[in-house]
Amino acid sequence: MAQFIEGAVKYITAGIAYLGYPGVFIFMALEAMCLPIPSEIVLVFAGFLAAQRRFSLWGAMVAGLAGGLTGATISYAVSRFGGRPLLGRWGKWVLLTPQRLDAVERWFSRYGAGAVIICRWITGLRAIVSVPAGLARMNYWRFIACTAVGSGIWVAAAVLVGFFVGEEWRRILKILERANRALLALVVLAAVAAIIYVRIRRAGRKERAGVCD
Repeated sequence: MAQFIEGAVKYITAGIAYLGYPGVFIFMALEAMCLPIPSEIVLVFAGFLAAQRRFSLWGAMVAGLAGGLTGATISYAVSRFGGRPLLGRWGKWVLLTPQRLDAVERWFSRYGAGAVIICRWITGLRAIVSVPAGLARMNYWRFIACTAVGSGIWVAAAVLVGFFVGEEWRRILKILERANRALLALVVLAAVAAIIYVRIRRAGRKERAGVCD
């Protein structure tokens, strides 16, 4: 994992330094299309460049959000119109395994629009949540509004972190990685607890129904 992160830092920062705002847009769109592009690197580095006055702060945020919305729209459309068969055939090439898809589908079916917003803050779920939204045929404008809210918060926060920490931005990436892992673990635990709670309630209802009979 450490080698992957180091390699990602090298190529992403080089791409953004060369392409400028379009580089931020492209990398954010690719991540939102379920490709393994860590947006933490993209956004924190963009914030660092803003601190160096090579980017404007607002420009970095707009490029990041626009790329995220574009990629999310593509993932949503592919899922909505291609369905499970297409995802089952090609999903493995973008790390979208059946197990991950099942897990995020359960989360989405329970929390709906809230899941679209919250998952945009969590590495590993940020891009994938567009898929169950498309499969469930969630209204597109509602989907994109929720995505704009969730992604907007994430983009602004990450760019500001890079802007204020300056030269320490590489060290901050490690902290963000740990924080994301902890948040993901909490989400998984919450989902498991919710499933257990629902099953216990159902079992209790069946027992009470049996007693009444």
